[in-house]
Amino acid sequence: MALLEQAKQEFNRGELKQALATLYKLMETERRDPQAFILAATICERLGDRAMAATFYAGAIDLTPNLKREVAFRAATHYLAVNDRESALSALLMLARYFPDDRDVNHSICSLYREAGRYHEARPYAEALLRAECDFGNHLNAGIVLSGLGLYEEAFPALLKAYQEKPDERLALSELFWCAGNLCDFDLADRLQGELLAGYERDGDTVDIRENAFRALVWSGDELYHARCARRTAEAIFPPVADKWAAPRYEESRIRVGYVSADFCDHATMALFAGVLEAHDRERFEIFGICHTPEHLREGSMRDRFLDAVDYYLDILDLDDDKAADLIRSLELDILVDLKGFTQGNRLGIFCRRPAPRQVTYLGFPGSVAGVGMDYAITDHIVTPDRSIPFYQEKLLRLEGSYQSNDRLREPVTRTGARGQHGLPEDGIVFCSFNQAQKIRGAVFAAWMDVLRQVEGSVLWLMDLAPAVKVNLKRAAEKAGVDPARIVFAARLPMNEHLKRLAEADIALDTAPYNGHTTTSDALWCGVPVVTFKGTSFASRVSESLLSAIGMPELVAEDLQAFVRLAVELAQDGARQSRLRQHLSDARDIAPLFDTVLFTRRLEEKFDAICH
Repeated sequence: MALLEQAKQEFNRGELKQALATLYKLMETERRDPQAFILAATICERLGDRAMAATFYAGAIDLTPNLKREVAFRAATHYLAVNDRESALSALLMLARYFPDDRDVNHSICSLYREAGRYHEARPYAEALLRAECDFGNHLNAGIVLSGLGLYEEAFPALLKAYQEKPDERLALSELFWCAGNLCDFDLADRLQGELLAGYERDGDTVDIRENAFRALVWSGDELYHARCARRTAEAIFPPVADKWAAPRYEESRIRVGYVSADFCDHATMALFAGVLEAHDRERFEIFGICHTPEHLREGSMRDRFLDAVDYYLDILDLDDDKAADLIRSLELDILVDLKGFTQGNRLGIFCRRPAPRQVTYLGFPGSVAGVGMDYAITDHIVTPDRSIPFYQEKLLRLEGSYQSNDRLREPVTRTGARGQHGLPEDGIVFCSFNQAQKIRGAVFAAWMDVLRQVEGSVLWLMDLAPAVKVNLKRAAEKAGVDPARIVFAARLPMNEHLKRLAEADIALDTAPYNGHTTTSDALWCGVPVVTFKGTSFASRVSESLLSAIGMPELVAEDLQAFVRLAVELAQDGARQSRLRQHLSDARDIAPLFDTVLFTRRLEEKFDAICH
């Protein structure tokens, strides 16, 4: 204790460094004295060493009987100040062992997990917040976590309460709007969309956009708004982009391409892209698979194809962005391709550090991935016509045909006449749309109902959705004058089995402003013609791109009213349906859309051009 008293006296005299040296000497033999740790932390605060202050405060959490809460929050505050979020989280988790029901502790832990995108780990703390008496911040925090996990029914009450408390808080408005859209609560979603648009129009360029870039694509077809959301997302989440640099290339060497994704597994991305990895010309290209797929998803046939298709495999899941960027830089790649964009689980922070001289965005995000160091975007002339160029920071590498790859190795599908097994009528037209609930917007659903009213005996076949979503859709159908029994929900099946039953549909109806992408390709592969209409953004032009590439541009209507007319006319013309199905059957072998090797050569031409 003599050394502790000496340190206190030195501290009181302002001899901070000497006092700290005395405390270090004390800690060589006595490491259980909370006063020593707290005094050392206080000295480090005075000296401006926030990292060491945090370390000493964290060391005092288990030692002090009465100040655990104060020292833990101080530790977390200092860790966050030096951008050590993991240690801040550890300090608060230590505190939670002593105060499991403390609302502030649970809120802070929930926030840190949420901001790191670790929603599964945040969930118990979000649920603890909702069990306690909540205020605006806790309702919003917990609601965002549950929504991020896709638990929209559970998230909705919390987000509604947050919005009702502060209706002018744009983040609460945006989160409730997203949740309502995923629940297909069209009346509420339309009202909230009106409030969002009114705020953007009122505030103009000064608006604080509180919406991530992906969500904007789902409900808006405005490319200017998409570009602003992309920039806002990058500014809010990612570090500044490092300077661009050039690397020498030896003409005779193969081009080294790295693909980065969390979706190297049984995922829609690999359903489209696996064949490209396999088809790359190994005499001209070396292919690196740079993987951050979660451990629990690292299985299945697509995972096996990925591992077999790449020349080199790198696992960066457990590396932070700095270490991952350093590792990738050491590979001396010519091109680094991101397959995620602004979607959940991305690692765009790596691209901000510019580990490769040429950085490309492709497939995962149908829009500009602005503000994170992307030099190029792979698109085509339909999804990004010339009028779209001003909305992209990236240079556009526009492919001939469709930008979207497809896998010719999929098993061909033919009708088996098994409609009854799937709850479908043996007679009558079966319309389908196997898109996620978030893509089903009120105006498009109303158009679908218009089609059903005009085509007697027809049904609409949708993927199985959450109970609340099904209730809302059936209610909307009834409101539109359509018997809710005419909406049939398909149980979830493994992909191969789903594709076999998909062939039983007659006509696929598209969504907008976010079209079916993989789902449109699936329908065309299964011989089901897709009816769509012209869009005003990348995401809303994808089906037009796919239909044009397969030689069926006549299925692209000019607008939503023409979409209804086209769907009804096609439903009433059995001979035309048969011709279209035969065209699609032939297209599996001859159409450029399903020629994976041709697509890969076109992609390689673009890669070659930017390297020379």
